[in-house]
Amino acid sequence: MTQPDLSPAEEQATTPDALDLDSLTLIGLFSTNEGPAALIRAANGQVARIVPGMRTLGVTVTAIGDTQVLLTGADGVTSAVYMPRLD
Repeated sequence: MTQPDLSPAEEQATTPDALDLDSLTLIGLFSTNEGPAALIRAANGQVARIVPGMRTLGVTVTAIGDTQVLLTGADGVTSAVYMPRLD
C-alpha cells in the first residue's frame, strides 16, 4: 500500500524539529475582526493566543506584523520573534 502525496501544508505540519522547544516560539499569525493576533508557545509548552498590548508568559505584546511579533520583556528590552523557517 502506498502513502498518499502530502500537501505542502501537511508536509510543513510534520517537519521534524521545526520549532525550537527551548524558547518562546511564534507558531501562527492571523487576523480577527478586532485586529491582528498570533499564537506563541513557551518553553514549558504553554500556548497563548496574543493580541497587541496583552501581557502574558512574562512579556508584553508590543506589535503584531505580517511576519513577526514584537515582544517587550520585564527588563524593557523589545525583541522580535518570527515564524519558523521550513526549508
